[in-house]
Amino acid sequence: MKNRTGGPARRLGRTAAQKRSERWGWLFILPWFIGAVGFFLVPMLQSAVYAFSKVSMNGGGTQYQFVGLDNFLYVFTVDANFLPNLADSLLNVVYQVPVILVFSLLIAMVLRGRYRGHTFFRAVFFFPVIIASGVAITILREQVMMTGSATTEQQQAYMFSLPSFDGLTEVFGMPGFMVDFANSVVNGFFDITWKSGVQIILLLAAVNHISPSSYEAADIEGATAWEKLWKITVPMISPTILVVVIYSIIDSFTDYGNKIMRMIEEYSQNINYEYSTTIGLIYFLTVLLLVGLVNLIMGRFIQYSTD
Repeated sequence: MKNRTGGPARRLGRTAAQKRSERWGWLFILPWFIGAVGFFLVPMLQSAVYAFSKVSMNGGGTQYQFVGLDNFLYVFTVDANFLPNLADSLLNVVYQVPVILVFSLLIAMVLRGRYRGHTFFRAVFFFPVIIASGVAITILREQVMMTGSATTEQQQAYMFSLPSFDGLTEVFGMPGFMVDFANSVVNGFFDITWKSGVQIILLLAAVNHISPSSYEAADIEGATAWEKLWKITVPMISPTILVVVIYSIIDSFTDYGNKIMRMIEEYSQNINYEYSTTIGLIYFLTVLLLVGLVNLIMGRFIQYSTD
């Protein structure tokens, strides 16, 4: 039997094996679907109800009074802390993400290959991820690293703090904002290394999947290590770099010491649910917009290998 173009007709029906495979596929994504509905979609809808209402708690339960955009107007016109804290969060992303990316790529290049003790060193750089997922990171940051709720005097005296660069203003005439930026980068480097475990693993896997023949051909052509980095390594792992950047942005915005996250937690603990969810929704949309913008810009430079 032939179709109108003269070629053999193609069966449109699915075989029993294809149907069975499709059922197994739905079964495998069922846990994710349940989690997405129960732990994301439902809370998001509930947050939207809170954000447009005034919530009151009494013996009879929770009561909602629709107030429209009043909570959002209060955030931008009355609250004197939200916009500065949001700007601080954005500034942290601007300098933290590039530093994390460069540091993770450097460590991945060092840890690539097989040598004596390579498994131990890889575990060392991933170990902070395990620590940071528990209560230990709370104690470490509050009492050792002196971040979060610690006072300014305490933060200046914590054990990982390095000497201040304030003297550069007098000696070299550097602008104050550049000195503050240098202080924040250097004194926050220990914290940044604790945020690089997942990124190192991702980049390490990407680097190890580059064919050695690519570097061998470059060596024959006389390419330098710098040229091989920018002509082979970076283009080949560019999709993973995009994943690392997006992951680092989200991780920075949801960090324990983030001021906006602190505001959300504080208002929630004070039973001010409508305002905490309002800040949370605005924050979520801001992060979503930034991630989309980064994906749009970086996506033009990503090179995907084709067979």
